[in-house]
Amino acid sequence: MAQSIEISAKTIDAAIEKGLLELSLQREDVTVEVLENPKSGFLGIGAVPAKILMTVIGSDGAVPEKKEKKAEKEEKKIEMKAEKQVVKEEKKEKKETVPATGEAAEFLSKVLSFICEDVHLEQHKCSDEGTVSFEIVGENLGGIIGRRGETLDALQHLANLAVNGSGKEKVRVLLDAENYREKREESLVKFAERAASQVLKYKRSKALEPMNAYERHIIHAALQDKENISTSSVGTDPNRRVIINYTGPDARPSRPPRRRYNNYNK
Repeated sequence: MAQSIEISAKTIDAAIEKGLLELSLQREDVTVEVLENPKSGFLGIGAVPAKILMTVIGSDGAVPEKKEKKAEKEEKKIEMKAEKQVVKEEKKEKKETVPATGEAAEFLSKVLSFICEDVHLEQHKCSDEGTVSFEIVGENLGGIIGRRGETLDALQHLANLAVNGSGKEKVRVLLDAENYREKREESLVKFAERAASQVLKYKRSKALEPMNAYERHIIHAALQDKENISTSSVGTDPNRRVIINYTGPDARPSRPPRRRYNNYNK
């Protein structure tokens, strides 16, 4: 049998507090059923105290549903971390360097020679057919990477145009420096999780800053299995951005963008 007690007090809140003190438990450890609402009466005459039935959760040996879900989520997080670690180790093992050759390597080497003299290209073996992966190696590569990888993305885009402009078989060129891509992906995943937590807290959709297609894909993938959350993209490049939507109960409407007015907008 589940452990239950009846408590009376002036208000329902006071009765709950009294019951928790008596049982030495927290609010999440019990369920509360209101047996009788309080009545103030007239000038104190005919006043009726609040009466509740407080039951200890799980006192009959059953595992509460909320605790089960919490345990499942924690277990899932541990599994996901372990899987990510395995993927990282596999990537390190597969990152074998081979001589940088081919049209893409020649183009990138020429472009980099104009930007910085103390850098060189390393080509990595790629399991995907039709894809070539390069890494720029050297010191002080911040200028080549650029703000949020913009310069690196531009170089990669130019290399793809140069290689695929001849009408031959399509080749996908990937370019990295100082392991920027992996670091950026990790920071975007953390950013997405923080933003999703705010959406769940306030139950209102949130628009993120404009991102390129690759970064938007990371955000979508990071949140695709998150409960009460969905993602979508709006706008056109380069101002296309991800919207994190709250899909749970009591969803609030999104705030419309603020419009700025000046003396000429009357």
